Amino acid sequence: MTGGITGRITSFVPESNRIERIWILAKTDFKLRYSTNALGMFWAFVFPLIRILIYYLVFSYVFAKDIPNYGFYIFSGIIIWMYFQEATKKGISVIRNKRYLFENIRFNKLDVYYSSVLTSLIGLFVNLFVFIVLLQIMQIPLTWRLIYYPLFILNLCILALGISLILSTIHVYLKDISQVWDLVLLLMFWINPIFFAKQKVFEMIPGLLYLNPIAGIIINSRDVIMYGKEPDWFVAAYDFMYAGVVLLIGLVIFKRYFHKAIEKV
Repeated sequence: MTGGITGRITSFVPESNRIERIWILAKTDFKLRYSTNALGMFWAFVFPLIRILIYYLVFSYVFAKDIPNYGFYIFSGIIIWMYFQEATKKGISVIRNKRYLFENIRFNKLDVYYSSVLTSLIGLFVNLFVFIVLLQIMQIPLTWRLIYYPLFILNLCILALGISLILSTIHVYLKDISQVWDLVLLLMFWINPIFFAKQKVFEMIPGLLYLNPIAGIIINSRDVIMYGKEPDWFVAAYDFMYAGVVLLIGLVIFKRYFHKAIEKV
């Protein structure tokens, strides 16, 4: 079966076109997620729409908060968090799940990781599209500062890629790392400014903004898309540096241990 999948992929991919190869791998993974459903890709739009409506109704009316448009406030953070969670959890098993690609296709091994990150990014863009449409319906204005939003998505992708490289290599030697990472994600979910106002979170954990770069990404992305504010450039620069260091560590670990890891799978 894996040979058939590999054959279909390679038949459409020119050897020299690396970007097209990464895109096809990512697109194939994304489509496979909905391939067994009767409505197929339609669900990719239905899920975020239902999710944001639930957040808006429940948290804006049932659990009313001091934060204006609280349902949208939550979803603006959830978009970022869902991508990070999905991309890193998917990244943990790249070596195990994509071994047939590593063994049967000659290309840069990192391309499989790029396609994995891109697969989750497609889902993020779908969520973002639905979110922007609903913001317009609710007459929440968008400003020109929305052009900064892709910077924070890029930051998020770099961070997710670095973590995926580290975790997937460790996972070959220690399967329990996936359970450990689930616990880390659970903790991070509740200490990030997703449901709570950022000032409350940072009052409880003052150093969180610098220990956990997801917090800064959520804050800056929310400010530009919901409030039309200028991002905190110091925090943005710090988060990029943080993600860059994580990626560098991931590349070093991957380069040093990949061949041993693929033999061990």
